[in-house]
Amino acid sequence: MKGLRASFQSLNTVRNRIFFSIMLFLIVPFAIAFYFIDKPLESAIERKIGDSAREALYQVNFNVGLFLDDMLKSVAGISMNDSLIAMLKTPEQFSEYDKLRLKDSITNKLYSSYFTDTYVTLMDLHGNWYSSRYVDNAKYKEYINAPWYADVLKSPFQHMWMFNSKSYTYADKEPIITLVKAATDFQTSQNIGVLLFSVPEKDIRKYFTNLEGDLYLLDRDGTVISGSNPAMVGSHFADESYLARIGSGIKGQLIMEKDDTKWIANYDTVTQTGWKLVQVIKYDTVFKEIFDIRRANIAIFALIFIVFLIITFSISYSISRPVKLLNKRMQELEDKQFNSTLSVSGPQEIVTLIGTYNKMVRQIRELIHRQKEQFQQKEDMRFRALQAQINPHFILNTLNNIKWMAYIRNNHDVGEMLSSLGSMMEASIGRGGSLTTVRQEIAYIENYIALMKLKYNEKLTVSYDIPPELLDSEAIKFMLQPIVENSIVHGIDQMNGRGEIMISAWRNEETAVLTVEDNGVGMTAEKLEELQRSLNEPFEDHSMQSIGVRNVHDRIRLQYGEAYGLRVESVKNAGTIVTLVIPFKPVKGGEDDELKGHAR
Repeated sequence: MKGLRASFQSLNTVRNRIFFSIMLFLIVPFAIAFYFIDKPLESAIERKIGDSAREALYQVNFNVGLFLDDMLKSVAGISMNDSLIAMLKTPEQFSEYDKLRLKDSITNKLYSSYFTDTYVTLMDLHGNWYSSRYVDNAKYKEYINAPWYADVLKSPFQHMWMFNSKSYTYADKEPIITLVKAATDFQTSQNIGVLLFSVPEKDIRKYFTNLEGDLYLLDRDGTVISGSNPAMVGSHFADESYLARIGSGIKGQLIMEKDDTKWIANYDTVTQTGWKLVQVIKYDTVFKEIFDIRRANIAIFALIFIVFLIITFSISYSISRPVKLLNKRMQELEDKQFNSTLSVSGPQEIVTLIGTYNKMVRQIRELIHRQKEQFQQKEDMRFRALQAQINPHFILNTLNNIKWMAYIRNNHDVGEMLSSLGSMMEASIGRGGSLTTVRQEIAYIENYIALMKLKYNEKLTVSYDIPPELLDSEAIKFMLQPIVENSIVHGIDQMNGRGEIMISAWRNEETAVLTVEDNGVGMTAEKLEELQRSLNEPFEDHSMQSIGVRNVHDRIRLQYGEAYGLRVESVKNAGTIVTLVIPFKPVKGGEDDELKGHAR
């Protein structure tokens, strides 16, 4: 019985309820219908349509290619005629009768070939032109000034394809497809004229019959050259976005929308010209069978969905009721009412959620109580700290009295030492808070060095390299003095020669970097590793009088965050470098004249 109850409780979760409901009433029927009915049928129809379209387009493309190849062959035959070449080179040597006979000869050859309704025009470079049809001479200048006229004469044997919805040269003005070729002298490889071989657009249109949907031949700009719908000839086929997709591929298929109608477009490329053959079929026509089946499936799924909604509603009610109650209690928390807890039965997740809420309320109450106690403790510590400053103030005042007595008795050395000691003691008793400027930190260092000179005299020298902009930036009080003290006590004091300390600073984007470098005895790798390990340990509590590297490191991180602090580099008998990294925060105010000499 207990095992059965445990199994039931493990299933009595929101996740399992929703999961099994969806599986039972929606996903399973949908998956079965989709897998066994809709998807295979759709794939089969799409495959059939794709294969049929590709085969039809391939056949049309093949026929159009043969037609264009025949045009190329005919033009090649005409351009290789010796009499024609001679007439284009030296037209003055041919009488009008000779020219007429040559034109009739070319026309007869065309009529006996594949092309029976052809327009042929010849132009030499002497201002003469000859045509198999009536030519509107008024169009001659417009014709020779066309951009393609100059392009075709740029190199020997050059040819290009053009489409004119209204002919430049022929009076009947029907749409024509033209092959333009440079007439070239084979002996000199020099262009001697231009040959235009034009056929009516309707000669290509005859290949576009008996094909499902509409079929169009497009040039590179998307203009309809020919098509099963003659009314479209000369117009723009589609939007630039569709033309870009068609132009970027050799062949393929895409879905497009035109005139608020969805179409399937199959396309292929004519090799000879780069033009595109595009077959467009209405999307609804192609997928009518699929749509009918889908409509039936939608009706079934709608019925299942209604049943699913009813079941989901009953499940959601059992979940939403305790959630609403929990939401009400959490709104009471916003009004700082921390005494209300909940006891609600329901699914396991809801019970767990409410239990977590009750635990959170208790923890908030405990946290508030702890915060009050900590605040009271801080106030007590502040009061004791103020009391503790009484004796240092007394000592400081006494030192000042002794200092002035020394000055009165002309003992200036003692007076200066007492002045330096008094300045450091005044800073240490907490006047002005925990923050200062780099300029003031250097002043503390100078006071400290002045005291140390009593012992070390010329053995100790200190130099500075600090930019002016950093002198008036924010620093932590007594940040540098413990580092300098360590350099003297643990580095320079134990060496025989002269000790040197260099204090440098520079700005690195939004941070200020300060270094204290000495030439003392340094430390061993083991000692350095131990020091680095201690710096990486979590923060520890230090008394107000605590000094040293770890104290400075902790105070920097407590003030600015763990991204800042210090690091130590040292080599035995080669000195030590301590680098401090803090945020760069300029402090408003003028420079201290006493420290200007340190900024070089």
